[in-house]
Amino acid sequence: MHVADQIIDTILEAGTDTVFSLSGNQIMKIYDAAFDKDIRIIHTRHEAGAVFMADGYARSSHRTGVALCTAGPGFTNALGPLFSLKLSESPIVLITGDSPVADDARGGFQELDQTAISAELVKETWRLTNSTNIGSVIREAIILARSGRHGPVHLAIPEDVLTEPAQPFLFSFDDMTDRIGYSIAATDLTAITRALDSFDKPLIVTGATIAPNRCHDMIKPLSETHHIPVISLTSPRGLRDPMQGKLQDVLKSADGIILMDKDPDFSLGFGSPEIMPASRLVVCAAQSETVSLCNQVFHGNMIWGCSADPMQTMKALSQASLRRRSSAWKKSVETLLAKRPDAVTIKDKSAQITQITPARIMQGFANCIDPNKPPLVVCDGGEFGQWVQAGLPDPKVMAARTYTNGISGGIGGALPQAIGIAIANPDQHVVAFMGDGSAGFNLPEIETARRANLSITFIIGNDYRWGAEVEIQKNRYGEDRVHSCDLDAETRYDLIAEGFGVNGKLVTAPDQIESAMQEAFSSHGVSVINILMTGMAAPSF
Repeated sequence: MHVADQIIDTILEAGTDTVFSLSGNQIMKIYDAAFDKDIRIIHTRHEAGAVFMADGYARSSHRTGVALCTAGPGFTNALGPLFSLKLSESPIVLITGDSPVADDARGGFQELDQTAISAELVKETWRLTNSTNIGSVIREAIILARSGRHGPVHLAIPEDVLTEPAQPFLFSFDDMTDRIGYSIAATDLTAITRALDSFDKPLIVTGATIAPNRCHDMIKPLSETHHIPVISLTSPRGLRDPMQGKLQDVLKSADGIILMDKDPDFSLGFGSPEIMPASRLVVCAAQSETVSLCNQVFHGNMIWGCSADPMQTMKALSQASLRRRSSAWKKSVETLLAKRPDAVTIKDKSAQITQITPARIMQGFANCIDPNKPPLVVCDGGEFGQWVQAGLPDPKVMAARTYTNGISGGIGGALPQAIGIAIANPDQHVVAFMGDGSAGFNLPEIETARRANLSITFIIGNDYRWGAEVEIQKNRYGEDRVHSCDLDAETRYDLIAEGFGVNGKLVTAPDQIESAMQEAFSSHGVSVINILMTGMAAPSF
């Protein structure tokens, strides 16, 4: 057995059955090792697509996503998504080939100090220069991606190391999980439960690792049994998160807040007392730096702080004995979070019957899905993405079934993310929404989706412009200074889709929206719906 074989075996042992990859010289030994193993390699059209697919796979499956790319330009092409994935706390491992160790400092083919470049974009980055303990290191990388605050890990593996004989494992996965994971201390858990019991209007605010689309089973007991609201803040719009309604009113009403691995960053108004006037706060975070920062930000209002694995802590809280409380506070929070601006909820008037608006698209979507079995939804960023998130039906249900571009504000990832989600959830239909600007980033991956025989509908809200930037120009510089952010309706995404061998549909009138969606949702396969719509600023209160 060679190191390449050990890599594939370790990935399978971790429960990951798919690797997302674009081939290249230095990683072909890993391809060969996968030949007779029960693992699937999804060959993508760009390395960034491979990383985004691993992200979608990981966030929707409770498994570690794995992306595999070659050295040099393959590695640099894969870097683009990593900033977004780090902030989205996505548990992936990026494995890249590297120039041979034997050629170090001699100008070897595609020689590059990869770890120096990736260090700021991942939790850890290592170059593995010999076969000693390499299997254990790969196991550690997979576990590290999913421990504490989740996030990407990078491994650079030189080509000549892949052909070395594999060494025996020093530790089992269970042993390493125990070593890397860290449960909450009994004294800390007691302090948090006592704090919760003392609050009349408690609120748990989490980061992305504890989002409802990843930890629904942990959040549900706290919400339904103990009537404690849990809110995850993962939007680049911060306090104007379109899926969180009157979020600011909720934060102002709570008399005690638990920050569960959530930094007091821009999405929380930097912890301003005007935004979070609660006089008592408890902080539990994977990183001690977060606890220290919160202690500075909240001054004397922080009554307890501790470091612990956030997922293990949420599990412990969900099983804890807490005092019985009325559901009135929780219901009032749910009512506030479900509120939407009138522009989202009011039906289009007959005078606008020929106009396709983002709200009308989402009203059509709500009419076409089965409320008992809604699809998994992916929302890209930009103005259309905000309309989609605000317009999703039954927000409480859809929060556990919706994946967004995350707190970084990066766009363009929804298309490949949807592919990763569909592969991880083969029995479910996936619907990905994106604007025409976002669609262009990874458009060729439509062909990847077809080759993988997936069930995905890509809906493009086409307003012929970079909508978010147009709104910035209008608001900051004046309507008469909008320029250089335009696209056009001549780009036929539906025809491009047909060129990739999938079903393409052009929608130009409101009465075509639902029929196009119904056709796509009812058939297995890949569809692209290109909807020509009126561009509008994202809805907000």
